[in-house]
Amino acid sequence: MSLYFGKTYSISIKIFTILDDNDFALASAVDTSVVVLEELSLHPQPEVREAVARNPNTPTEVLLKLGKEFPDAITANPIFNLLLLENPESHFVRLSLARSTTTSESAIAQLSKIEDEEILCAVARNPKTPLELLEQLVESPPAFYDRDNDGQYKVDNRLFIAIARNPNTSESLLLKLAESGISNIEMAIAENPKTPLSLLNKFANWRDFSMHKTIARNPQAPSAILEKLAGENEKEIRDLVKNHPNVSETAIAIINFIEGKPGTSIDLLEQLASDRRASVRRLVAAHPSTPAKVLEKLAQDTDEYVPFKAVNNPNATSTVLEFFAEFLVKQHQLVSRSNQAMYERSAVQLVRRSDITPKVLENLLQINKYDVVSAIASSLKTPPTMLIALTDYQAPSSVQIHFLITLAKNPNTPSEGLEKLYLKINQMRHPNTMDGLRAIATHPNTPVHLRAQLFFF
Repeated sequence: MSLYFGKTYSISIKIFTILDDNDFALASAVDTSVVVLEELSLHPQPEVREAVARNPNTPTEVLLKLGKEFPDAITANPIFNLLLLENPESHFVRLSLARSTTTSESAIAQLSKIEDEEILCAVARNPKTPLELLEQLVESPPAFYDRDNDGQYKVDNRLFIAIARNPNTSESLLLKLAESGISNIEMAIAENPKTPLSLLNKFANWRDFSMHKTIARNPQAPSAILEKLAGENEKEIRDLVKNHPNVSETAIAIINFIEGKPGTSIDLLEQLASDRRASVRRLVAAHPSTPAKVLEKLAQDTDEYVPFKAVNNPNATSTVLEFFAEFLVKQHQLVSRSNQAMYERSAVQLVRRSDITPKVLENLLQINKYDVVSAIASSLKTPPTMLIALTDYQAPSSVQIHFLITLAKNPNTPSEGLEKLYLKINQMRHPNTMDGLRAIATHPNTPVHLRAQLFFF
């Protein structure tokens, strides 16, 4: 027999509704065959499945499967009272009572003494289970026989997960459960509307997609937590935040910023510059409206890429460049030799900027690599005193003459520096020596007495 709800209804919405009503009627009718009820127990609409759970003709094994979703429908089923009278100690009867919210507290207390994992977990999930009983289960949890671990006894974490999800669980009990440090229990705690703000804050700071999604689904998650989650890269989390009843205007603004929509305020950019996520700080560092003061902070960021974004921002000032130079020097010292090249290339690019300052150049000299020092030697922003000092720089022998010629060609090199360069270059036996002497001879700062010695150029 084919499933009624497995058919494709494409004629009209009206026909689909009529057929759905027919499915509900079948699920409710006491003369519906067992085979059809088994099929209807898998119906996509919960109303139909619940009707099957209430039908006295539904087989016990089907009722057992539906009991988790519709516990009260099972105990309200006329057949349940008969089963209760016939065999009150059966697993089905006990589990159904443990699940049902109509079960008395005294009966729940009795059920909590049964050493059966499934029944105890049902008791732990039941919203009618008193807090004192939940506390007892946490304080003195039963140990169950573990067939998969050499017959050892273990405490079942599913019991704690059920307690963590129970709406009767108190804040203090949730805090106690969180001490376990077990991720599945912590995830269940994050679902509970009573979870203390301190725990939600802690969980929201984790780099865990599943945890963040769970928090965003918590109906009592406060706006401050949602604002934290609004900056996540995953669109699914942002959409959950956007549709949350406690979402704030700030959270919406953060989502718009992350998604690249215009209109981000300066105040929000300043706030997000301190965000715990480097991905958010990178976006702030690259944003065209980020003010210089914020960029100065981001240029000192601990993330490897945020300073690079900040220094390339059109609003970057000389102070930003200075902080970035310090960052490059520090990173160059920290990384292995094989990874230093990236920072050396960045330093060279920084030297070539038109807005470079002497202080930046002085900082970059600490890198003490030929490509960086050579770029400083050729920069028109390098002050004369620094150029004089560079005449004593010992470049690799293969490029020493080229470095000296670079200094000789810099129009800012003063006469004192040119005299030192003349002595060094004139002593070198190199094919490019004449090029160096020619550069000194034609330099506007070459003193008269030295120019007389180089008159043949």
